[in-house]
Amino acid sequence: MIVGSPGEDHGDPFAIKYLDAYYLYHSGETAGRRGISVHRSEDLISWEFSGYALEPGEEGWAWSDLWAPEVVYERGVFYMYVSATRRRRDATPQKPWDWGGPGDENSRRLGLARATSPLGPFTLDPEPLVGGWSIDGHPFRDDDGTLWLFYNVRTADLGLEGALPGTAIVCDRLLAPDRLAGAPTLVTAPTDPWEGNARGDWYWNEGPFVLKRRRRYYQLFSGGAFYDASYATGLAEARTLRGPWQKDVQNPVLHSTEEIHGPGHVSFVFGPDSATRYALYHGYVDGDPGRKVMLDRLLWAGDRPVIAGPTSSEQLVPSEPRHDAAVQHWRAEAWVRGGSVDVGGARFELDPPDVWHQIEVVQADGRHSVRVGGVLRASRPGIQAADGLVTTDGELGPLTLASCLQDEQAQDLPSGSSYVWSWGGSGRIEVTLAIRGTIELAFDERKHVLEGEPTGFRLVRLNYMGSAEQIMATSLGEGATVADLSVYARAADAG
Repeated sequence: MIVGSPGEDHGDPFAIKYLDAYYLYHSGETAGRRGISVHRSEDLISWEFSGYALEPGEEGWAWSDLWAPEVVYERGVFYMYVSATRRRRDATPQKPWDWGGPGDENSRRLGLARATSPLGPFTLDPEPLVGGWSIDGHPFRDDDGTLWLFYNVRTADLGLEGALPGTAIVCDRLLAPDRLAGAPTLVTAPTDPWEGNARGDWYWNEGPFVLKRRRRYYQLFSGGAFYDASYATGLAEARTLRGPWQKDVQNPVLHSTEEIHGPGHVSFVFGPDSATRYALYHGYVDGDPGRKVMLDRLLWAGDRPVIAGPTSSEQLVPSEPRHDAAVQHWRAEAWVRGGSVDVGGARFELDPPDVWHQIEVVQADGRHSVRVGGVLRASRPGIQAADGLVTTDGELGPLTLASCLQDEQAQDLPSGSSYVWSWGGSGRIEVTLAIRGTIELAFDERKHVLEGEPTGFRLVRLNYMGSAEQIMATSLGEGATVADLSVYARAADAG
């Protein structure tokens, strides 16, 4: 748990990183007020309440129930996709800030608010973005720069024969951050008992978040009732954003434990090293009313995202970046303001020049890729991560550089065969991998025998201290598969 004062509600968490800080937005009540509050942190652990990014208006479509904010930064503007509703006609004022009590259920809409600072204040557009009942908007930017919006609608509004009563998830193209193409397609709809309430008369597929890996798309979504322990997280995948989407047979992939109930509405953010990804989600802590914000690692096991939680015990603090010049695998994040940016000798124009742009560089297997504002701009031969890696004709802001190797592929190893990854560094490293079968994992001369699963994948996490020119996996027995190897350079005194 990272955010959640006793008795207060912090649901539907979402965080972005801007320059050198994180900004966390969520639904719920904080300090006796309803609205979208914002917390600020520099390490994902210590959070400071920074006020209200968005509050309900006295009139209009967004008078009450501001829910499920997600924020995307686009060329100097922060766009918040948020759900709200109108004043119920028979509502009467309850509190000065409440503007009259519960809102109208049938008038729930998904809308857009804008700001020039991550702290706000955000200003809502005068009309909602989606015309019908809708909640839980999730903007997704693809590698080619196209922007998409996943959101919830009622199943009854889709005209699906035999659909369960409840909510489903659809996807539509965003022609601009504030303009939909108007051709939504179905992503997922309720199909399984775990997605419904205890009475079995209402079912949910909601709270979507999409990840892309190996040219496939993975959607995490929530099912069950958000107000009790039935709430859980499912997984679906597709080859294209418009589907068809296939639900995972092992759903739900994140569910209640004895200590934490109703984990769901998952979103993701990179840690302070700009390389290690974390899941943010809410859950109920036993004995404390109100949803609390949880933070757990995101891992991969053979084309399946795995959230290492819900965790109620003490966790490791998110790692700071460590760069080892001898390692040719690394990730870098820089913030630049100017007319152009130079990455390893290649120039990229920036538009507009007077706002901050996020630059991401990833090098692995002798090649590096460059993203500007989340859009893939280049893939070129490898370069040195040295001083002057990123330069600009304007202003260079925070720069993060971390040595890491992330191999998204699955390596099939016949009996007795080996696969080698180059490393070359020294010091402490953290290694995660997924194994099917049994392998010997060697860091130069030091060897470990690791047993996986006979059919599915078993996740293995270990730490190694010393020099390692290479990491080698050798199949034992009748053959094995190694997938999703990740190696991170860590500080010697990291938790």
